[in-house]
Amino acid sequence: MPARDDMNRDTTMRNLLLGASAITASIALSGCSFLGIGGHNSYKHSAYHHTAHHGQHTAHHAPKGCGTQACLSRWNLEGGVGPAFIVDGTAVTGSQTNDGSPANIRTISMNDAYDTGLRAELGGSYALSPNRKVTLMGHYQKADSAGVVDWGTVGEEALTGALSDYESYGAELGLRQYFALRRGLILNSVRPYVEGRVGLTQLDDVQIENVQLGGAAFNGGNPVPFYESSLVGTAAGLVGVETPLTRYSTIGLETGLRYTGKPDTDTSALGPGNALAGINNGGSTLSVPIMLRGRYRF
Repeated sequence: MPARDDMNRDTTMRNLLLGASAITASIALSGCSFLGIGGHNSYKHSAYHHTAHHGQHTAHHAPKGCGTQACLSRWNLEGGVGPAFIVDGTAVTGSQTNDGSPANIRTISMNDAYDTGLRAELGGSYALSPNRKVTLMGHYQKADSAGVVDWGTVGEEALTGALSDYESYGAELGLRQYFALRRGLILNSVRPYVEGRVGLTQLDDVQIENVQLGGAAFNGGNPVPFYESSLVGTAAGLVGVETPLTRYSTIGLETGLRYTGKPDTDTSALGPGNALAGINNGGSTLSVPIMLRGRYRF
């Protein structure tokens, strides 16, 4: 009988140890999936206990190249793509024509001059701590012209034309702060974050195309230079959420508000003395991106 009691106790202890191991593994990977963390020291973070409370059950996997299973997976490859909605900015500054000019030009917003843009990003991030990352993202963004619009009149004749496409490419440096894991409406867990960025972007030159005055071709039918190719500053405030996709990757959704600076005015055709001088003193934008993002940790 004592031997049978010993066997029962051994079986009970084995079951308890297996259960404890499963719970510990679940806690570890929940944090690891989002922050690239493996190892016993990281289990103390409250976010991991939060995930365990919500019952996310997966097997533990340490960061690649982390032989001790007690280090922070610092490097991440990131990318994203999605629409960028222009919400503010003036393309044509009709109110700034010279006094005495025979032109009566409408002020045209960037939103009216351009369709919804597309933005793509690719770059990386480096973890300063389990909750904080420095990001460096390259980007390409383009918004197609909305087509020919009514610009107003010059004298008694109607002026129409279309701005060429709005294209830019550059890079932004950011700082991202993560918050505690939460249970999602559909997903087991999501991890929200906020991020601030600053950077530089190269804007391609912008021209007025298909310009007609009184129904006849203007400037010999040639495009009219409007904004010069310019290197301008950008700034963005972003919010997003991530959720695990695979063992070493996450997928997320991000939005926010981005400012892109004003390009240089091209006065080669619309300089002083021209009836249309002063209508190209805008060009800065406020846009709202909605990005589908992915992150792969090393």
